[in-house]
Amino acid sequence: MALLYAVVSGVILTAVVLITVFILRLFGILRHGSEYKPGQKGSVSVLVVAGSGGHTTEIIRLLGSLSQSYNPRHYVIADTDKMSEEKIRTFEAERKKSDSASQFTLHWIPRSREVRQSWSSSVLSSLSALMSSVPLVLRLQPDMQTLTDLCTQSSSPSELKSASLNWVRVISSPKVDHRCV
Repeated sequence: MALLYAVVSGVILTAVVLITVFILRLFGILRHGSEYKPGQKGSVSVLVVAGSGGHTTEIIRLLGSLSQSYNPRHYVIADTDKMSEEKIRTFEAERKKSDSASQFTLHWIPRSREVRQSWSSSVLSSLSALMSSVPLVLRLQPDMQTLTDLCTQSSSPSELKSASLNWVRVISSPKVDHRCV
């Protein structure tokens, strides 16, 4: 019973802190956010949260149509998603042939929910993914963020990861332009 009380108290406290930070950051963005336009200084830094399988293929196809101004590209993938990593590396190798200044980085975070993982046990793994996502977005400060799962409106397990990064985007930077490319 004491353990349950501690967990519930921790979750409530975390929620209160996140909501407070979100509200304060949103207030700051509303006051000063219109002063910044993405790409004003030349290139546009892009954060791509890749889904799994076909969603990665979809986002790579969309990224292929972007100009060379969208550089560097930071890809966030689940630490167990080897297929997406391979597809991204192949895409970037091809892009490097036509644009020698092309830059990209790969970042791994824990998957928020594995295939066939129960919803009840996914709470902790989702919190782990969120705790890995927050420092990453704060460190990268992208100009634009693309979320494959939200763009394709899928119901894949990494949607919560994408949604959590979307919330972090709003909290972390007034300069981010969120789009489905």
